[in-house]
Amino acid sequence: MTTDQESSRFSGTLEEREKIERAIPAQAQAAAKQPRRLLVVSLNMRDGKVLRGHASIGYANLAVDLMGKRTEAYQAVFSNDVSMFRPEAIGKFDAVLFNNTCGVLFEDPELRRSLLEFVSGGGGLAGIHAAAATFVQYPRYDQWPQFGQMLGAYEDGGHPWKADEILTLKLDDPASPINAAFEGRDFQISDEVFQFRHGYSRDKLHVLLSVDTNKTDMNPSRRFLPERLADMDFAMSWIRRHGRGRVFYSSLGHNPSLFWDSRILRHFLAGLQFVLGDLDADATPQRPGGSGG
Repeated sequence: MTTDQESSRFSGTLEEREKIERAIPAQAQAAAKQPRRLLVVSLNMRDGKVLRGHASIGYANLAVDLMGKRTEAYQAVFSNDVSMFRPEAIGKFDAVLFNNTCGVLFEDPELRRSLLEFVSGGGGLAGIHAAAATFVQYPRYDQWPQFGQMLGAYEDGGHPWKADEILTLKLDDPASPINAAFEGRDFQISDEVFQFRHGYSRDKLHVLLSVDTNKTDMNPSRRFLPERLADMDFAMSWIRRHGRGRVFYSSLGHNPSLFWDSRILRHFLAGLQFVLGDLDADATPQRPGGSGG
């Protein structure tokens, strides 16, 4: 695994590395139709300066690297060099994964146009956790609306539950191959939950996982957005089509321990195979009137 940002390297213990290695799926759900290349970005920016970002970044990078090698589903290339988004560079990849990226990574119009055209033209886009807080800098959410629209939503509302609280997640589509790891059953987990407002709508998303509000503490004293308290809709993972491209996003991935949870790794691998173009999955929005891009 190579990366050009020191904080993106795995810095956990040998025991944690062994846990991740044991949790890696033995094989992918689908065979790669051709050799696949995945660009993995974990850049964090604020006011033009590089930040260290989430502690889980290195854990995720290791897991993604090992999953690609063990299953032969893809070759992961790790880089935080924004020139990788130039058309001649990004065009060498099948998909891009934003691993806990955060902030306005770049403002160059050419790079932004290149990323949009890459995905709408048939490429893949995946995002883990803070990817939904990328190309925005709190308290503004207007730096690049097109990215949030492409991903499916921008995070906007803080965290109603602490990262160490136990939540119950439900399967909004138990039949989706991307949810196969959960074997049709709801499950409990501890992780940080984002709330979505800017751009969020099930008219445009095929939600895979969400918080089961009937089995989770919904005390109104928590920091709920009015919109989410009204509809009780706290999506955790989704897919969508964007033009001819494919998008997978999961809010999971704040806690390092998620990356030695074999269920979550299988879920992530399936999502990556979807955006790479090797795993078919129904991305139809759950509400009528949705548009794919």
